[in-house]
Amino acid sequence: MSTVLVVEDSYSQRECISHQLRWSGLNAIEASDGVEALEQIQRNSPDLVLLDIVMPRIDGYHVCHLLKTNPDTKNIPVVFLTCKPPHLALEWGIKYAEAYIGKPWHPKELLATIKRVLENAKNFSHQSTSDAWTEYGILNLNLIKLYECRADVWTKYGLQVTKFYEYALAAFEQALIVDPHHYQAAKYRNNLQKQWATLLEKLAQTKACQVCKYYHGRDGINCALYPFGPKQEHCRDWEFN
Repeated sequence: MSTVLVVEDSYSQRECISHQLRWSGLNAIEASDGVEALEQIQRNSPDLVLLDIVMPRIDGYHVCHLLKTNPDTKNIPVVFLTCKPPHLALEWGIKYAEAYIGKPWHPKELLATIKRVLENAKNFSHQSTSDAWTEYGILNLNLIKLYECRADVWTKYGLQVTKFYEYALAAFEQALIVDPHHYQAAKYRNNLQKQWATLLEKLAQTKACQVCKYYHGRDGINCALYPFGPKQEHCRDWEFN
């Protein structure tokens, strides 16, 4: 049974699609945004990703680009499902994804497209290179810059930034396993290791939640009530200077 990851920020649409897939004999798992999608891909290695484009935290374009740049996931097919203008979705579909379906979708078209793409993806193998791993690491670093320009990066997006640092570091390490003398990978890896201490220092400055007493982002433990930091209206359980 093939597993399809349904990435859609609308709960009702996500549930509807998942039900249609399960009814047709496919295993459906779900993600509500781009960050959760990347976590599900790492954890479950789906056979196909059905991907919305307009989503919070990370949009579908960036998710697809990360997926296709990562040597471990580049062969997972992507089908865009979106109400974006066709010429924009098609441009990205041709470049990165295997197919595109517009909203509102027709169930028969959706299922036929997924099964066709799954069939075409069978028996396709690849060999990872140090250059490919380095490119993936650099892409994660570029994504971090999109977050770091925000004023609330460490209180609201600290967990995401930490994860992208970890993904980048792991990618450069993998590149050096493939080729221990890869100069660019070694350079990025060494710089990233130096930045890691600064990152942890910034995360430690995030105020502690007075409910659970844990620092947001530290040691992978987050506030159970507000995992991405205090809400904008300033939760009274958080202390501020």
